[in-house]
Order: sequence, then structure tokens, then C-alpha cells
Amino acid sequence: MNKSQYVCEIRRQLADTNTYKKIQSDPTFIIRRKIDIILNKHLDNKTIDNKTKTFLINQHPVTPVLYTLPKIHKDLHNPPGRPVVASTDSILNPLSVFLKKILTPYTHNTKSFILDTGDFLNKIRTLDTVSPTSILCTLDVNSLYTSIAHDKGIQAVSQTLEEANTDTGSRELCLDLLNIVLRENFFRFEDDFFVQTCGTPNGLKCCPRLRKLQHAITWFRYIDDIFCIWLGDFSSLSAFFNTLNSVREELKFTLSHDTETITFLDTRVRKDSQGKLSRDIYTKPTDCNNLLRYDSCHPKSTRDSLPRSQFKRVTRIVSDSATRKSRLQEMSDRFKSRNYPSTLLAVMMRWSRSNIE
Repeated sequence: MNKSQYVCEIRRQLADTNTYKKIQSDPTFIIRRKIDIILNKHLDNKTIDNKTKTFLINQHPVTPVLYTLPKIHKDLHNPPGRPVVASTDSILNPLSVFLKKILTPYTHNTKSFILDTGDFLNKIRTLDTVSPTSILCTLDVNSLYTSIAHDKGIQAVSQTLEEANTDTGSRELCLDLLNIVLRENFFRFEDDFFVQTCGTPNGLKCCPRLRKLQHAITWFRYIDDIFCIWLGDFSSLSAFFNTLNSVREELKFTLSHDTETITFLDTRVRKDSQGKLSRDIYTKPTDCNNLLRYDSCHPKSTRDSLPRSQFKRVTRIVSDSATRKSRLQEMSDRFKSRNYPSTLLAVMMRWSRSNIE
């Protein structure tokens, strides 16, 4: 990608004063003092011990740096960028790791939670047949990580911990650390420093629970992507969508819907005239055959294992036997074009056909 184009896209995003605020210098030392005050308070209250305190302090922090991942599936020539902050060794990283370990079980316990494609397939298999008139829908949150208001995120976490009967000391510790992680979320781009005043690109996820929907027989969520099967007509779906977009000014959704087919993650879900659901692999139009070449310098065991995992992916996702056979052959052809031996592919093909889930 052209460097000036890349920099221009990042500067365009940083010009959003509702999300980013430019600061004069690296605030690591100031943040370290705030963390020390919080940890000493909880150490005195015996909420944490010295070992935990030591873990939560990065003695040699590195300044986080902002970069973007170009979304070429949206625009191949002028792709918007997905902001990411490289903060693995930052002053805030130990706090984020600690909070993730504590909060993850609460997010996974929600009924709407989807871990990955496999989890989605397990859930969708329980719905072999639905109403023939139902509508297949997906919703996507516009710029999720920069749209989560700090106060709302902290409030959602507080409510979740309260409902889980977490003790007061542990709850206060989590909220104190979360306040630091969200409100002191800084980074550098080129020679400038910024604080993100709304949301976080670091990946910390606050998951307020959604109420049960009257017409939705499914409501599955993978981060900011939602899969739904709607039993009402289009007018009721449209009314629900408009209501959803009016709840919070900073949080907006886009809606895709169809009576026959919809894509979610790497799966295409189809519904026939009788309401029977089937599944197929979905590949984005911008996808290219970038499978690892067989003549690469990777270990032979790594190269030999790739066809097995990709054939298994096909058999796991594709439900119709005729379509599955076609997709397996297409996958085999992709590997052949990357110089994989025909004998290896034949063995892996036989194995995949005998181990259909």
C-alpha cells in the first residue's frame, strides 16, 4: 500500500475529535503513579497480595503504537483502516490481561455468545427447519471499538459483577483497573501522542446483555457481528432495526437480510421453500489463493497438515453432500496450484470423507 495513502487514512481517523484527543507527551510516568495509588489501596485492603501487585506493574513499559489493517474487502483501491494499537508491552497491558481473565467467563456465559465458526455451526445445527416465511438477518456494529462509551462500558461491567454476587473488594478492584485501562488509553502515531476518549482499540470487550427479542428465534453474536432469524414480516424487522439504532446515539448498526440466503463469518446459510436450512462455505470476493506454498521453508509437518485442516473445515461447514463434494474438489485444486503433491491430497481427501461431522 502506498505510504502516503496509508498515513492519510490514519490521520483522517485521528482528526475525529469525538474519539481522539491529542496530548503533549508520553503519559506513561503519570499513569504509573495512578496505578501505584490504586494498587497500594487494594494491597492495604487485602484485595490483592504482593504477587498480584508485582504482576500488574510493568517495570519497563513500551509506548503503544497505532497502526491500521486495511479493509480491502470494503474497497480494494482506497481501503478504510481498522485501528489497532500494539500495546503488548505497554504500562496498561498487565491490567488488560488481568481484567480479561476475570471478565471473560461472564461474556462467555451469555446465551448470544459465539466463540468461533465451530460454535456457530453447533448452534445452527439445532435449527434444521424454521418457518418458510422467516427472514435471515445479520447485523453489524459500525466501528464497535470506537463506539463503546467509557461510562456505559464501566456501568455494564459493574452491573454484571453485581448480579454475579462478586464481593465488594474484587468488584472495586476491577472497576478501578477498568477506569485506568479505558480512560488512560494512549498511543503514539509518528511523533504525536493521543488518548482515545471513546471506546478502545485494545480489544477490551464490555458486553451488556441484550433482552430477549419477541420475533427472533436466534440471536447469536460474534464480537460485533450478529446472526438472527426473524419470524415476523419485513415491516416488523424494519421497526425493530430503527428502534435498535435509536437506543444510543454513539452505537449504530447496519442490517442485511434475505428470505433465502445470508452470510455469517465464513458460512453461507440457505433456507429452502420448506424452511429447511443448509450450510455452505462463504468466500469473500476479494479472497485470493494465499495458501502456504508446498515448496516454502516451513517444516514438512506444517505443510502436510494444512490440507487436512482445510478439508476438515469444508466437511464441517458444508451440509449438502453434493455441494460438499464440489467444495472439496475446489479446495484440492487450490492446493495443487500451490504445488502440493497429488498423493498427499488424495490421502487427505479420503480421510476427510470418512470423518464427516
